[in-house]
Amino acid sequence: MITPGSKYFFGLTGLSLIAAILYMVLVNPTDLGAVALFGLATSGALIGVMASFTRDGDVYTDEEAVAANAVAGPPSFWPIVFALGAALVLTGLATVSVVFILGIAVLIGGGVEWTIQNWADGASSDREFNEFARARAISAIEYPGLAAVGLGVIAFFFSRVVLAVSKEAGPIIFIVVAAVIFVIGVLIASKPFMKGAVTVVVAVLAVVALAAVGTIAALSGERHELAVAAEEDHFDASHRECGEEESEHYDHLANNTVSLRSAVTATIFVKDGKVYAEAIGMTKKVDTITIPRSNATSVMFRNLDDEKHRLVVNLGSAKVAETGVAEKVGTCTQLTGKNQEQVMTLKIPKPATETEPYSFTVPGATGEIKLVVP
Repeated sequence: MITPGSKYFFGLTGLSLIAAILYMVLVNPTDLGAVALFGLATSGALIGVMASFTRDGDVYTDEEAVAANAVAGPPSFWPIVFALGAALVLTGLATVSVVFILGIAVLIGGGVEWTIQNWADGASSDREFNEFARARAISAIEYPGLAAVGLGVIAFFFSRVVLAVSKEAGPIIFIVVAAVIFVIGVLIASKPFMKGAVTVVVAVLAVVALAAVGTIAALSGERHELAVAAEEDHFDASHRECGEEESEHYDHLANNTVSLRSAVTATIFVKDGKVYAEAIGMTKKVDTITIPRSNATSVMFRNLDDEKHRLVVNLGSAKVAETGVAEKVGTCTQLTGKNQEQVMTLKIPKPATETEPYSFTVPGATGEIKLVVP
């Protein structure tokens, strides 16, 4: 027989196993953390078996045991929920991580509810008292948990609707829905007949309608421009266009102001088509900037020219995997307008070589600034 005390250790065992699986999937399957979590699960299972065998050290008479279990507990659907969570976990391991994480959540929730329900059913022979004991033990977690799940479902389906409609219709839908919620809230607060069962019915119908519309929107997919952007990955760093011309996506809504200036090492200027630099705290022009290796260092770029320019850092080349093909390494800022500025943060892991020196350049302007990494 599984005693109340042993259930806690078996619960610890289950949670440790779930944590170990998550650690192996999301962090490192061979790391020491996974071994420690599996060791915790083994210890919990061993202590749970010992606690069950010794009946938690308590001695019950036959009369007490019969009285406490004279009335069978009500049927419970939590084993079905727990089994569903296990099925989702196995399915997620073979498909996508979202299903796996959802399965873990269902598994933990169903397991906790099942454990508490089983404990409460054996608390006494009075079913009403058992329900009271269960409510006292789990209600403080149940209601916030259900509210969080409900809000998550609402947010997910609503986001599917907004992503499926046009960019102009999205704000309108948001405003209309917010206004409807506000009106319903005012009616519930001011009209007595709107409270109680009517409120529950309205909320359930609203959630069902949102779920239906959200499902249809999710099946139809995102609007065309979002689908194209996701497929082509316009804003990925590897797709930066560092030439003189303006990039359609990378230069869109460029942030041409810098708020954090305390950690800047040097400032690179372009004026009258020429590039020069100044170290922080010095007004003398320099043609070389030195930054430490493997430390994040920021360099500011300020455009004093009439034309738009971008700062480009050239960091030599590197071979791509085992192909032997060498590609240029570097990055750049967005196009910067006149009297505007941007900041570039670098973390360079190795120094330059004589054959491939590092440098800062501005496409469309003359001159370069040498970059030294000791």
